[in-house]
Amino acid sequence: MLLIKDIVLTDNISVELHDTLEDAIRVMCENKQGVVVVISNNIPVGVLTERDILHIINTDVNYSSQVSTILNLRNLITVNSKRTIEYALHLLIDNNIRRLVVVDEKNTFVGIITQDMLIKHLEEDSFQTNLIISHFIKSPKSIVCVDSKSKLRDAFEIMNENNIGSVVVQNEQKEPIGIVTEKDAIYFVNDKGDLTADVTSVMSHPVVCVEENDKVRDVVLLMEQKSIRRVLVVDELSQPKSVLTVRDIAQNLKGNYGHLLEIKLKNVKRTLNYIGESILEIVEDNNEQVIQWMNEKAVENFGNLVDRSIIELIKNDLWNDIYEKVKDLGKCEKCKINIRGLHFEMMCSYHYIKNKETLLIILRDISEFENAIIDANKKSEDLVKEINILQGVIDQQNNIVLVSDGTNIVSANKKFFDFFQVESLDEFKKVHNTLPETFISHKNFFSPKEDENWIEKIQTLSPKDRVVSIVELQSVEPKAFTVQLNKLSSDERNYVITLTDITDIKIESQKHYFNATHDALTGIYNRAYFLDAIKEELEKSRRYKSIFSIILFDVDFFKKFNDNYGHLKGDEVLKRLAKVIDDNIRKSDVFSRWGGEEFIILLPETSLEKAELLAENLRKRLQSTEVKGVPRITASFGVSQFAPKDDRNTLIKRADEALYNAKDSGRNCVKSK
Repeated sequence: MLLIKDIVLTDNISVELHDTLEDAIRVMCENKQGVVVVISNNIPVGVLTERDILHIINTDVNYSSQVSTILNLRNLITVNSKRTIEYALHLLIDNNIRRLVVVDEKNTFVGIITQDMLIKHLEEDSFQTNLIISHFIKSPKSIVCVDSKSKLRDAFEIMNENNIGSVVVQNEQKEPIGIVTEKDAIYFVNDKGDLTADVTSVMSHPVVCVEENDKVRDVVLLMEQKSIRRVLVVDELSQPKSVLTVRDIAQNLKGNYGHLLEIKLKNVKRTLNYIGESILEIVEDNNEQVIQWMNEKAVENFGNLVDRSIIELIKNDLWNDIYEKVKDLGKCEKCKINIRGLHFEMMCSYHYIKNKETLLIILRDISEFENAIIDANKKSEDLVKEINILQGVIDQQNNIVLVSDGTNIVSANKKFFDFFQVESLDEFKKVHNTLPETFISHKNFFSPKEDENWIEKIQTLSPKDRVVSIVELQSVEPKAFTVQLNKLSSDERNYVITLTDITDIKIESQKHYFNATHDALTGIYNRAYFLDAIKEELEKSRRYKSIFSIILFDVDFFKKFNDNYGHLKGDEVLKRLAKVIDDNIRKSDVFSRWGGEEFIILLPETSLEKAELLAENLRKRLQSTEVKGVPRITASFGVSQFAPKDDRNTLIKRADEALYNAKDSGRNCVKSK
């Protein structure tokens, strides 16, 4: 179960009492959480939020004043870092606050957690209850709107007077074009902005909209992706209906999540009756730790002890030692314990369920392990004999060969020791606990997650995907290997693992991929790659209601370059053009050669207006570019923005028509459609 200490935000989140308000606002801008914790001698004494800043924007407060002069010493609610995230979510909602100050056992400041962080880390099951957005807006929040010509002073006053976190900005057609939030107020103050400026100068746009039938989990992921705390809910006609915030989602999930946990707990306990270990649940009630539940195996071993004190089963002194250790570390693993003449290996974990201290104990009977150890020793002897026979064979192999159960390496050939530059397995283990630790983590190669059985995982992959990369110490270069696994006949726990070097083949494959997706002359993406990219962008835009634009352009009178100066000079012009364009667009943009002297650019999350500005900038850059021995380069540009009814062909066709309009208008200009 995830604890607060696993997700707490600790960096750049606090200021001292003697720091200035200006310092606090700067820290608030940097941490992007809308809050700073005020501490004194490392003890939290208050918080300053974006709502507080909104209240003082229109006052005469001097931002060079100390935080202590304006701090609202409200009742500060803190939470211990060892509590669970479910407990923290209930605490936030029950107290109607958006974040919690996290402290340790000595009340020393640790950091903060917010509703956003908690919801993001809730189990996936919390959202798999057919919850849709319409369930959350049975009593819609009134949408407060301002005109696009309104001033920032007006917007901030409206938010302050209505005690709301945002206002929606509308154009003359009453369509939502942006949103101004408390967070914008923080950045405004930090940048020493002008209150008489238009709201459009700071508003977030475009407005992120969701529909009433969208699933809650999808909306949570969208808000996380775009780093926002509220979305605009629209009806089937795309008309604004309500503003939905992270707090609204948390409020609604609280009851649903609690109900889900109860059902889940019942199912889990029913399942635990069928496993071989004894399991007990211990809760604190009236300062006594009692057994609340036992599975059938525990009842079989110890009798029915439900509602009896745990010390009736485990001696008082021993239990106190176990309890203190579990409370301090959150768990106790593989502890040997003797209960009523039986030997057990105990695992114990510490939780809070419904605000009650709860411990879960698992007892594994190890009384018969001695015979198992004898059997294991016999198998080990057989294994040594087989390995001795194999060793002479595998040492002759040019591939790396080793015998392992996935964690421990039993034996390896000479090629293994030469590659890792070690003399023995003991020397290898001083540097690497396991073989997978040497695997380079890269999207093109297999690399297991932490604590994952890598042999089981790689066997689920197709043979062509069983490829790992390891740095060769002698050359300090990464090498690529295919992995082949075969069970050892005398011991099914161990495998003969063969690593075959395919570095040269892999490099050649990557070259083929580059050649298949890039233009041979200019080095930018080719038409085939662009068509794949725009297909993905279309799917993303329809799913998340996002926008994107494209720019289609070609060189004016390019035929003259070839006719008058030769094809080599024409190629030089195209390569120079590609370099200029590539240097002046974003990394997220997809720049491709469309054909001949014609090029195309995909601009994710970009409106038509911004795309027009970019095209005009690129036009000017090209116009000022010099290629020795040829006249000035100019180009004509056509721009188009994705519309919900568009497919790939209609969108590109509009850009093409805009390009022809630019040519008909005298060339060297930008047109859109």
